Amino acid sequence: MASRRASADEFAVRVNRAVVLLADRSPADVVRGLEAEFGLSERQGRRYVNEALARPEGVVVPERTVVFTVRLAPSLIAGLRERARSNGLSLSATTAVAVAGYLDQTGARPGGPTR
Repeated sequence: MASRRASADEFAVRVNRAVVLLADRSPADVVRGLEAEFGLSERQGRRYVNEALARPEGVVVPERTVVFTVRLAPSLIAGLRERARSNGLSLSATTAVAVAGYLDQTGARPGGPTR
């Protein structure tokens, strides 16, 4: 049975855990520790350790996303799609940036990414 891919926040938590463990353990010991702690295969553990070695400062743990459906004018949707394409981002990412910018401007933005 194929296992699912780790979500972005799971990935970040595991990489950050590997960064912490690498402070006083060998990479091989960290792989074994990640296997035990998160129920990973050796191969998965090695991938997290390699990422931690490449990013010794750790990575930002993103907030999970949920589906939020809104109704917008077709011209606004077309503008969002064009902006997303020109920036190489997904429509969701472009919309999130726009909404976050609006909330920042109005001082109404709660939460945010954590480490």
